[in-house]
Amino acid sequence: MSPKKEHEVSRMSEYIDQLLCSDSTDTLHHVVDVGSGQGYLSRALQNLGFHVLALDSNEIQTSGAERWKAKEAARMQKQFKRGKDAQSLPDSQHHCNDPLFQSHVATSVPSASIASKNIIHSRTGSLTHQTICINPRTLESSIHDWLLSGEDNQIAGCTNMIGDLLVDRTERRTPEEKPVPVMMVALHACGSLTPDVLRVFLSNYRRPSAPGIRIWTAQALVVVGCCYNLMASEDFPLSRSLRERVPVATLPLSSRHLAAQIPSQWLRNETSARETSLAIRKVVFRALLQPVLEKFGALEASANHAATSSSYNVEELRGVGQTPENRRLGKLPDAAYKDWETFLDRATSKTGVRLDQIATQLPVYIHDKRRRMQLESALSVLHVLRCIMGPLIESLILLDRHEWVREELSRSSETQESSPMDVELVNLFDQATGSGRNVAIVIKPCEWPNMI
Repeated sequence: MSPKKEHEVSRMSEYIDQLLCSDSTDTLHHVVDVGSGQGYLSRALQNLGFHVLALDSNEIQTSGAERWKAKEAARMQKQFKRGKDAQSLPDSQHHCNDPLFQSHVATSVPSASIASKNIIHSRTGSLTHQTICINPRTLESSIHDWLLSGEDNQIAGCTNMIGDLLVDRTERRTPEEKPVPVMMVALHACGSLTPDVLRVFLSNYRRPSAPGIRIWTAQALVVVGCCYNLMASEDFPLSRSLRERVPVATLPLSSRHLAAQIPSQWLRNETSARETSLAIRKVVFRALLQPVLEKFGALEASANHAATSSSYNVEELRGVGQTPENRRLGKLPDAAYKDWETFLDRATSKTGVRLDQIATQLPVYIHDKRRRMQLESALSVLHVLRCIMGPLIESLILLDRHEWVREELSRSSETQESSPMDVELVNLFDQATGSGRNVAIVIKPCEWPNMI
């Protein structure tokens, strides 16, 4: 695990643990980790005593998480047999205030590396991995099926407390039982995944909570989003405050790309400065190449009657973000950006562009170093100025989501007897560690402790 990921998992699991460690939250034992990836956060939450459903849309990620889970289980079993930690055998529930359990349940996860070196909570909670195409409908049904199946309690060796007695629980949960409180979490939910998780939470919150109508209730949420450029167009704006403005606020794709920029961290050390310089050079070189791609694409399309006989067939380009007149360069290795000449050679070779065929149409700067250096300087300044707007754009997206959730929660509380909820924006990570997307949307009952 990278230091960045270790920092994020440690801070988020610690925040969740402290948020739930109070008398008013001692009934919440189930967490759904949406977009769980390799399962780092899922395993940290399991170690804290929660029953965790880890969902991801990528089978490779899920398989990797399952392997980590198996390795961790084998390692703990091996150490347990050796008797190295005979006193670290916590029960399967998360009891923060009960003295019977305080010696077994950690109040935080200092770091994933420390957790992996010690047998902490080796028998607490449970962890179920699933691969699904995540959307509001499949997310809702996956949680429903997970709780009905009883997988959260049918892990080998898992027991429950009834009074002072440890009892096996192997029967399946039925819809007639009281709805199970569930927390939804997501660490860097890409694009529209964050709004979709919020939609499921709000939909569940609005639904009547009587037994037989639903088997789970959305009680809390901690979500950190990312990849705003992957958002669907309908995911901004969400709040009535912005949708009712004239003209309606919109964010084109180029603006959403900027929301990922954190210029305040560009010069924090020599490594960051080098990486920033390279990133700016990449943007500038690609901008200078764009007119070349357009000139060659137009020539080729015209000569081949809209590329019907070209190696870049229209049907082959469909759905990959390009046209015969504007082909996509894709990713190049960092070494390709060593200088302009190297970049131009690598880029034209990859795209199949032949400069000799458009020699008379090439921009002057292609071979005029003085003119090109002037343009490089101007484009670099322009890009930096645009990036400075990045945090403002991200703030607009976050505030829109915050206001939308607040509006929906307020409307729901007026129409039904629901526990009043708070929604907050929490600065969860230190951006100096590389965690650019550091703000979490937190929804919780008003009576829960304020962690800000």
